[in-house]
Amino acid sequence: MPAAARKTTTSKTSALAAKQAEATHDEKTEDEAPKTASFEYRGVTYTVPADPLDIPMEIAYAETEYEIIAEIVGPDQWLEFRKSRPTIRQYNQFADLVMKASGQAGDEDEGN
Repeated sequence: MPAAARKTTTSKTSALAAKQAEATHDEKTEDEAPKTASFEYRGVTYTVPADPLDIPMEIAYAETEYEIIAEIVGPDQWLEFRKSRPTIRQYNQFADLVMKASGQAGDEDEGN
C-alpha cells in the first residue's frame, strides 16, 4: 500500500515564517523620499543619498570613478564642485567624503 503524503511541521513552519517575513517586510514605498546625508567641502554643503540602494541606477553604467562620483552627487552638485577647478588631491578628498556619506565606505581607522 502506498504511503500517504504527510504534511510535516517543517513545511508548516516554513510557510508561517514566509508569511511573517512578508508581513514585516520593511521595504520603502515609492512615495517615501530616500534619506540623505550631507557633508561640507570647501565651504559648500553637498547632499547625497544616505543608503547605497537609493543611488541612481545609472551608476551601473559608469566606466570611471569620476562618473560614479558624478552620478552619486548629481549633475548640479557635480557642476558646483567642478567650478572650483579642483586638483586631483582635492578630488580624492571630495570622493572620499561622497563615498562615506552615501554609505559606500566606512572609516579607514575602524577596527585598528
